[in-house]
Amino acid sequence: MTGTGTNTRERLSEKAGAVREFAGKTEPSETFGILCPTCGGSLRIHEGQRSVRCEYCGSALYVTRSHGTRSFMMKPKITAGKTRMAALKYLTKQTDGHVKARHASIVDLVLINVPFWRMHGRLIGWVCGDRIERIEMEIPAPGPREQTVIKTYREVRHPYSKLVFKHVDWSTPACSLPHLGMQGISLKTRFLDWEIFDHGLKSNHNFALPMKAADRAKRDAYTYLTRLAAPTHATVSAKRFHMFDNRFSLYYYPVYFLRYRHNGRIYTITIDGNNGHIIRGDVPQRKKINPKSMFFVPAAAAFLAGTFLPLVFIAAGIVYIVDLVNTEGFLPPHRWLLARLNIWFGGSA
Repeated sequence: MTGTGTNTRERLSEKAGAVREFAGKTEPSETFGILCPTCGGSLRIHEGQRSVRCEYCGSALYVTRSHGTRSFMMKPKITAGKTRMAALKYLTKQTDGHVKARHASIVDLVLINVPFWRMHGRLIGWVCGDRIERIEMEIPAPGPREQTVIKTYREVRHPYSKLVFKHVDWSTPACSLPHLGMQGISLKTRFLDWEIFDHGLKSNHNFALPMKAADRAKRDAYTYLTRLAAPTHATVSAKRFHMFDNRFSLYYYPVYFLRYRHNGRIYTITIDGNNGHIIRGDVPQRKKINPKSMFFVPAAAAFLAGTFLPLVFIAAGIVYIVDLVNTEGFLPPHRWLLARLNIWFGGSA
């Protein structure tokens, strides 16, 4: 029995060690050095420890949480070359092959580390109020010829109370992202390789500045989480919540921002630096064939040619000069004629 118990304890210890090793791989941790306030001995405290015993004098010490916000970052797994290839493949696919690599010239490609606030911990509390139930009713109403039925709804309130025990893993962008096309990402540390943020990298890399303050992000998170705790179609009369083991951090996520030129216009494509997926992409839109152009332009040319042939060349010369003035550049007549035909008969925008 003793041998069996020893083997069981060894297996449990091995499993616990494997779990600690897995946790260490998925979420970065730091080790801090402090001095014992009793004897002055040097102690090493691992991140997450709340109590420790001094190795020299045996004093039991409680570790308080340090002030400030911890920051993490992720190095991009996709290189700049693969990012260009992904963007060009996306462009070819979205335009059905009409715009390929030779039709678009890449202006620049920038890696931006986008900040996100993240809160994870345990939400514990209670909420009470009234749950509203809508019951459909049919009420007879006398009419001039025959009796009709009117449908109406009646609200019935049922009192409720609910205890909430919820694991929280909430994130929100720390800056405005309309040009990147991002609403948010999942910051699950089990599936992503995060590293402790090195502030010395700010001079050599592009880091977007957090525009949303940490206090405001915490209030938004608390409001969102407590709203989820209440049942749907219910009114809340009283509630009380508390966050345990609350960890609030700042995470920098890699995003590539690519700009390319096509037909004199600049378009943008946003690529995920972790998996290479296209987050958002602007592509040139092909104009639909205009039936009016297919009828009126040849009809107008035929009318001018039948009336007085030089009028065709005079009209074409006037349109050519106007286009040169608007574009503020020189375009050979044959290229201008092809561009005009594309515009009239459904060319690309």
